[in-house]
Order: sequence, then C-alpha cells, then structure tokens
Amino acid sequence: MSSTRADIITRRTYNRPLNEEGTEFETWEATIGRVITHQAYLWENAKDGDTLTPKEWNELSELQQLLVDKKVAVAGRTLWLGGTDISKEIDISQFNCTAIDANSIQAIVDIFWSLLNGAGVGFRPVSGTLTGFRSIIPDIEIIPSKRSPQNKGRESNLETYNPETKEWYIGVGDSARAWAKIPGKLLALKDRVSKLTIDFSEIRGGGVRLRNYGWISQGDIGFRTAIKSIVDIMNRRADALLSTLDILDIVNLLGTVLSTRRSAQIAILDHSNPDWVAFANAKNHIFNDDGSKTGLEHRTQSNNSILFSTKPTKKELTKLMYDMDKGGKGEPGLINGKAMKERAPWATLMNPCAEILLPPSGGTCNLVSIDLGKFKGDNANLYKAAKLIARANYRQSCVDLDDGILQETWKLNAKHLHLCGVSLMGIIKRPDMGSYEYRRLERVITNAAYSMAKELDAPYPKNVTTIKPEGTQSKCYDSTEGMHKPLGKYIFNNVAFSKHDPLLVTLKEANYNVFAHPYDDSAKLATLPISYDDVDFDIDDEGKEVNLESAISQLERYRMLMDSYCHQNVSCTISYDTEELPDIVDWLDQYWDSYVAVSFLKRNDPSKTAADLGYPYLPQEVVTKEIYEAYVNRLQDINLVGSLEELKDDDCASGVCPVK
Repeated sequence: MSSTRADIITRRTYNRPLNEEGTEFETWEATIGRVITHQAYLWENAKDGDTLTPKEWNELSELQQLLVDKKVAVAGRTLWLGGTDISKEIDISQFNCTAIDANSIQAIVDIFWSLLNGAGVGFRPVSGTLTGFRSIIPDIEIIPSKRSPQNKGRESNLETYNPETKEWYIGVGDSARAWAKIPGKLLALKDRVSKLTIDFSEIRGGGVRLRNYGWISQGDIGFRTAIKSIVDIMNRRADALLSTLDILDIVNLLGTVLSTRRSAQIAILDHSNPDWVAFANAKNHIFNDDGSKTGLEHRTQSNNSILFSTKPTKKELTKLMYDMDKGGKGEPGLINGKAMKERAPWATLMNPCAEILLPPSGGTCNLVSIDLGKFKGDNANLYKAAKLIARANYRQSCVDLDDGILQETWKLNAKHLHLCGVSLMGIIKRPDMGSYEYRRLERVITNAAYSMAKELDAPYPKNVTTIKPEGTQSKCYDSTEGMHKPLGKYIFNNVAFSKHDPLLVTLKEANYNVFAHPYDDSAKLATLPISYDDVDFDIDDEGKEVNLESAISQLERYRMLMDSYCHQNVSCTISYDTEELPDIVDWLDQYWDSYVAVSFLKRNDPSKTAADLGYPYLPQEVVTKEIYEAYVNRLQDINLVGSLEELKDDDCASGVCPVK
C-alpha cells in the first residue's frame, strides 16, 4: 500500500492523460502496461522482427508484476513515453544520459536535440572550431508568436537569403526537429548579413499538452529569449573564435528553453585547459554586488566540474575544497579522470548527475532501478528481480539512434558500448547488506545483462551497474534516495503545483496545508507528510529524529559501493560542515583511486525550521513525531481525479544531484 504522497507524485509524473482535456489519467497498472508493450517492441526488434516465444512473454509478465508492485523501475522517460509513437520514432527519448564534446556545429545541434527529447547532457566546451558571425549584423529583428495554444503552426523551418540586400530570414517551425536545427543555422552562417530576421510566429502558444510527447507546450518565449542571447554572443565574437565561456553560455542558454529538469546539464573542463579558472568561477558573475542580475543567470543551468588526469596534490585539494566552500555553490566539482578511464577506457565525459561514464563523440545510457528495501530477508527474489530488470535494461540499449538529427557516431558508439545502468534505491534501508552482498548482487546483474546479449547475438554491455540519485522515483516508491539517508524520520515534503491545478482544491478540502510559493507566482505549495519508520536516526535536543551523519561516513559508503557494486559511478551529494573539510581533504588524498566524482553540499541543520534558517520554506522539513502525527490525523482521504499539471522534476531538491 503506497502513501498518498507516492500516489500524488506518481500521477503527477508518470500517468499520462487519457483525454485532451486532461481530466482522465492512466492508472499505475495502465502505465506499466504501456511499458511492457514497449519492452515487447524492443525485444522483437532485437530479434529482427521475430515474434516472442511463450517463455519470453512469461518473462515480460513477471517483469510487469515487479513493476506494478514497485519493486523495480524502468527509466522515468520510459514510464512517461514507453509504448507511444515517439518511443519508436525517436530512440533518444528513452535515454536518461547523453554526452558529447561541444566542438562543432553538429554537436551543438545534437545537444539541443537531446535536451528537447528529455535527456540530460554532459558536454565539454571546446574552443577552436566554432566561430561568431562573419561580421557584426547591425539589424536584428525577432518576431514573437501571437498564436493561441491550440493553433499549431507550420512544422518545418523556412529560410531565405537575399544576396542583393544581404537580408537573412529564418521562420522557425513548430516542431522539436525544427527547433533543434536553429542553433546550427546560426553557427553555420558565414555570409555577410545586413539584417537578420528570426520569426517565431508559427509556434503555438504555451499551456497545451502536446499530443505526442505528452508534456505541456512552452510557447516561444523561452526559445526566443535564448536565441536572441545566442545571436548577441555571436555578434560580439564576429570574425573570431568562440571562447570556452562563449560555448558554455550557448549550451546553457539552450538548456533554458524547456523549464523543467529535462534540461539538466553538466559542463566539464580539463584541469590542463588554460581557461579552467575562469570556467570554475563562471557562476560568480551571475549577480552584481548590489544583488541585481547581470544577464548570466542561464549559467545556473549546468553543474560545472574540473577533470583531473593526474592526482592533485593535497595542497591543491585543500584550496579547491575551501574555494568551493567559500563560494557556497558546491562547485566546481572534482572528477578523477584517471579512475574514470580505468572503469571506462572510452570515457572523458559524464551525465548531469555523474553516474554514467560517456564518450566525447556522442554517448547514451538508459537507467533502471531496484528498490532494495522491498527485498529485506528475501535474497532469492531480489536476485530474480535483479535478473529481470537487468535484461530489460539491455533490451533498451538495442536501438538504432538514426533519427535524422544525431550524427552517426551516436549510433556507432551505442552499438559498441550497449551501456546499461542498473541502479539501487533504498540502500540506507539495508544495513544488513555489506561489501559481500553487493558484490554478489553485481555478479547476478552483470550475468543477466550478458545473458540477454548472448541470446540476441549482440555485444556484451561494456558497463552495467551504477547508482543514480533516485529523487522522484524513490518518492513514488516510498523508498529512500539512492545511497542517501533521509534528513529525518518525520518529514513535511512541500511540493509545488501549478496554482491552477484543481488537485489543490481537493488537497485543501482534505485539510492539507496549501500555501503561496514564495519564489513562483504561478505555483502553490502543498505539504505532503512522509515518515521513514525503517531507518535509524539520531535524536536532537528537541526530540526530533534527524540525520547527523558525518561527511566521512557518507564517503565511506560511497567507497564501499564503488569498490563492490558500481561499474560506473555512484551519484551522491556529500552533506558536510565547514569544520569537516580537513577530514574530507585527507579522505580524498588517501582514497583518490577509489573516487570518480561526488558533489558536496554544505549541510543545513536538519533540526532547524525554515524560519530558523532564514528561508520562507524548505522543500523537506524535519518535524517531531508529535507534530507529524497531529498533522496526519487531521487529513482526510482524497480522490485523485482531475488534471495534474506538469511540474518541475524535483530530483535535485534535496541536493542529491550535483548542485547548480
């Protein structure tokens, strides 16, 4: 029996609407039915169109029950898009993780295409090929759209150039494919232009649910704003190479086009690059001394990390950690490139949450999960479930990626690597599991993925196991996030909803606390309670059961999982106090060879309230048992009927992803 919070977030995030009005939604069972349809499609395609045998259908039936019971999970994008036409037409839509060097016009197009299809992108801004306009374009006209949300425009781009007047016109089409090509058109321009007109008038207005992808249309405002800023950068760099930070800005701006975590990015730069200091400090210039904005807010779009090919000295580590602490951003992150290469010889890049090691010429990975907490004392069924989800994960790697946009290298890399990502949630619920148990589980999972490859006469996957943040899925599964311990036993989770969402009325009538969002006039917050009864906590002076785990204890859990389970990387955020920095530096210096990358986030005292910390609210606030029970006892049952608006993904709300 799942919690009300789990039911609400599941409906919000994964159950597709059944009508255009958004008043009827799939059940969880129907969502999983779509997923199994998608798995059957993948399997038959991998068998060159042969129909599935009764034994194979039986395997899918067993997988279906595990998914319905929320014991294992496929990728969130498969829960949302699996079984739809998009999942068959655009394979990249099913992948969590992508990466490529931002070193060419086509690479920028590939990055934007990945973002538009819901995949997070890792990239390295590479100066040397990309340039600004041939000369400054003195006259720029941007034409906004005035269309209603229901008034779909022409799908393709329209482009004209008058060689006599040297006027260049781009009419932007109303489709993801058309949008993806626009940055490439701008970067490819090498003619002299007297006037540039970019016309967005064919793009439908925001607010309507897109029929194919199923998410809410954004309208032209975000795209128009980003393109205008990119044009300004290229004008400033007329007849010159784009710098490292110019390329960072362009990719970050493309990440602002969609307003959700679908646009997640990580930017990586080698420590040997002469621009690394400017890159590391790129976010220091977002605000002026008086607090006003500088126009560089888009730089918050990526997590920025420095890659070391050799071990930094202890003195260098100390300076980097204290600079990170002083900046308060948890950046730049530190990546051990040598350890990355030892785990993945092809890899120089990572995905935004840093759990997958990816090639610079275009790499992908699809992730699945096992909820360890649901198998306590039941190893036999844990191994059986692990086998089934690992085989399903491999089947998702058997795709073509030839979609008319991505370069051929994406397809070739995927066919060689067949990267899998079998992740774990609920780790903190299993103190009975140690290095031996995780090594045994890793062997079961790896052998299962290999068995699927062998049956399909396809290459073995080059890496199989990982641990991702598990932010949203763990909430839907009433589990805990990846390797992390919750902030406390009794938590008020303040979740954002569109202020127009009719569910808010239902929640308010059921006595849930509903209040204005202090940072977003278009949203409201609702307090959803959750308790972690099977996790041990410390007791503070006020009687709250809170997480006071030291940074070194967290790092030791990371090291254990890296050494015993994970082929790729354990995505985690290490919560720390400034006083712990010397111990952290000592740990990094001693265990650098076991380390690929983690994020560091200065700890908020979990015993404090939002008011104590000077915030108008906290996404997760720890409360006492008495306050929790008083709130829960006043709540009434709710009926999850009606429209749930698309919300921003809160995977990183608790700092599990690398911090922006």
